[in-house]
Amino acid sequence: MKRKDEIKQYTIRNIINYRKLDWSISDDFLYLTDVPEIFEPFEMKPHYFAYGIINSGSITIEVDYQKFLIDERSLLIYRPEQNVKVIKIEAGTKGMFVLFTKKFMDYLFESFFSIAPNSFLKNKFGSQVVLSPEDHSKMNTLFTRTLDFLIASEADNERWIYSAKSMLLALINESDFLVNRYIENRNIIHQPREEEIGYNFKKLVSKHYLTFRNIEFYAQELNITTNYLHKIVKSQFYQTPAEIINMALLSECKVRLSDSSESISQIADDLQFTNLQSFSRYFKKQTGETPTSFRKYSIDKSIK
Repeated sequence: MKRKDEIKQYTIRNIINYRKLDWSISDDFLYLTDVPEIFEPFEMKPHYFAYGIINSGSITIEVDYQKFLIDERSLLIYRPEQNVKVIKIEAGTKGMFVLFTKKFMDYLFESFFSIAPNSFLKNKFGSQVVLSPEDHSKMNTLFTRTLDFLIASEADNERWIYSAKSMLLALINESDFLVNRYIENRNIIHQPREEEIGYNFKKLVSKHYLTFRNIEFYAQELNITTNYLHKIVKSQFYQTPAEIINMALLSECKVRLSDSSESISQIADDLQFTNLQSFSRYFKKQTGETPTSFRKYSIDKSIK
């Protein structure tokens, strides 16, 4: 029998009210820089998407009646209409999460899920992805930079909402590249051929973007022409193949620069730029700042 306090369609506003969070900006978007100690003891059916990582401690959670232990190795994902129940949050658990509705993304980007129809959010391949230490570190960097920007910006205006949607889309896209390698066995038998090609293209990019940045390589691997690949990718993701390859490369650049243990020259070499100057020109053209200034900002933010 269901508890009387269970809410069938659980919203972000329900989360805010129940957990007594100080958040009045939007009922369609919420970010958490920590894991609240207060949590719902009953089963929920979310009206929103949620995903995030744990940096210390753990959460025990049931999603569609399957129990998961989410610790510092794991990415947690759950989606609208799934059955979710938090069983336990270990004392002192730390982590970062984003919660958002489909409406929040579609309002700005026409249809987010037409941009990424096969993303880790759309396909119910699972609610837990066990990451390698290296990939967990990369995911942590992606979340930290996104949330640092949102925290530092003035949150009381429409411009902030627009920026939040843009930052969230970038976070999801970059997370999708990272997570893709963990879902090799995703069932695509019933996908239309165009969707299958789009999915396989992004999977290839996630593996080869450091070595192969020319569209011809991917078209050859998929046994199609470059024009056909361009048409399919553009229609599915609203980006060209070159833009998707570049997005993966730029994400890797940012992650590597955020780690001060490597010299910028070594990063340029590892990412297969001809020299430090070509890497610096590329990075400044893409971001508007030099690798050195980007690194300084990242390190300064992590110290504060």
